[in-house]
Amino acid sequence: MSDVLSIVESAANEKAMRGFAKLMNHICTLFTCGESSSVSELEGRELAESAQYVLGLADETAQQTLGLLASDDIVAIWAQKRCELESRIPGVMALWQRAIAIMPPIRNIALRDTLASIGGLPQTYDTFFAAHEVPASIDYPLSKPLSEQLKGLDYVEAWLAQLLEEAQFLACFKVDEMTAYLDAWCPDYRGLLINLYDPINEAWGAGEIIPRLE
Repeated sequence: MSDVLSIVESAANEKAMRGFAKLMNHICTLFTCGESSSVSELEGRELAESAQYVLGLADETAQQTLGLLASDDIVAIWAQKRCELESRIPGVMALWQRAIAIMPPIRNIALRDTLASIGGLPQTYDTFFAAHEVPASIDYPLSKPLSEQLKGLDYVEAWLAQLLEEAQFLACFKVDEMTAYLDAWCPDYRGLLINLYDPINEAWGAGEIIPRLE
């Protein structure tokens, strides 16, 4: 019985490998605008990582991955999942808009530039060839670092969700009291890569500032 299972697994592996090769041939042809299906080793690695992200292979079990790649039309599946990925962009941008609306007007260059960069995501996110890359320059540090396993749109979505939580907390305090505290805490808080939530949270815990009364 074990020999039979081994043969079946081997055949499944071989079909999956052929399927992924077929998909990569398709993507490389698109990448070179139909001129060739051959790319450099570095380009090939990046395109393969993008394809794996689009297919969601990191979230699949080994058996599910084999089944997906061994599908009769893996190219069509990739195209469908790429469209599904793009369909998530409006939701991510809605998070971005909420964060901007709620975040108190505390000047910080890294936060300003990061939000501006994310604002261009619908135009810059390349689901064809770089879906795994974070489609924005995110320099502003959150209170708690995100998982390094997050990539592409998943990273931006998680980053905005956490920023929204931090913004909702900061919105509970008066802006002039927060800026006065930040000026005393770190005179260059506007220009440095620092998180605004942490010092205000510490000040609140120490009773140095209190939430505003509505």
